[in-house]
Amino acid sequence: MPANIHSVTRGAGSEQITLLHGWGFNGAIWEETARALANNASVNCIDLPGHGQSPIPQDYTIETLADTVAATLPEQGNVVGWSLGGMVAMQIALRHPTKIKKLILVGSVARFVSDDDWRHAVSPEIFQNFSASLNKDLQGTLQRFIALQIMGSDESRIMLRKLKALMNSNAAPQAAALQGGLKILQDVDLRGQLPQLKQPTLMIFGKRDTLSRPQTAKQMLPLLPNATLEIIDGAGHAPFLSHNEYFTNLIEQFIHE
Repeated sequence: MPANIHSVTRGAGSEQITLLHGWGFNGAIWEETARALANNASVNCIDLPGHGQSPIPQDYTIETLADTVAATLPEQGNVVGWSLGGMVAMQIALRHPTKIKKLILVGSVARFVSDDDWRHAVSPEIFQNFSASLNKDLQGTLQRFIALQIMGSDESRIMLRKLKALMNSNAAPQAAALQGGLKILQDVDLRGQLPQLKQPTLMIFGKRDTLSRPQTAKQMLPLLPNATLEIIDGAGHAPFLSHNEYFTNLIEQFIHE
C-alpha cells in the first residue's frame, strides 16, 4: 500500500472490497459495515486524501483523488463509494476501469447541485454557504453538514450521536481538503460520462435522503449501461448506519451473485 494513503484492512477472502467515505469523515465511518463484510471478503477502509490520516495532495481535484486512490487498489476489486467517495469511485471506474470489477454507489450522484435538467439535486447555495462558513467556523460547519445528512431518517437522534462520534474518531480533516471537496461537490458533473461506466453498478439510496435524493438516482439510472437501484425505506443519506444489516446484505448479494 503506498505510504500516501492510510487504510485499515479486515478479513480475508477471494473478493476484495474497498470502502470510500464521504466529505468530512474518514475510514472509521465504515467500521460496522467492514466488520460485517469481512466475514466473506478482504475489506479495505481508506482515508481519502486530506481526511483522517491521509496527507493532502497539492492539487485537490476529482482526477487527483481518483488517481491517488486507484494506485492503492488491487486489479478487479469491488469499490463502495458513499457521497463524495462515490463520485471518486465513478472517476476511478472511468480513468482506471481495470481496477473496478463491480461498483456500489451509496447516496452518490453524478452531479450534486441542481440545474434546469437536474431539478431534484440540492441547491447550489447550500454548498456555497458551507464553503463561505468553513473558514470562520470549521467545527460548526461540519456539525451543520451532519444535521443535513440525518434529516428525515429513522432514529435521527441516535444517528446524530453516531455520526458525531465517527467524525471525531480519527484525525480531523484538513481545512484545505474540506474546501477542495466542497468545490468538487459544487462543480463536478459526470452525467455525460455515465454511459462509459460498463462495470455492473449497484446504487443504494435512502428514501428520505435530502442530500442525494432518490429522484436524482432515478434520473441517473437510464444513463448507466449496467446498473440497478435499491431504495431503502426510512433511511437518509447514510443507510449503512441506519439499516446496516439490510445494507450489507445488498452488497454481499450483488458482489457474490
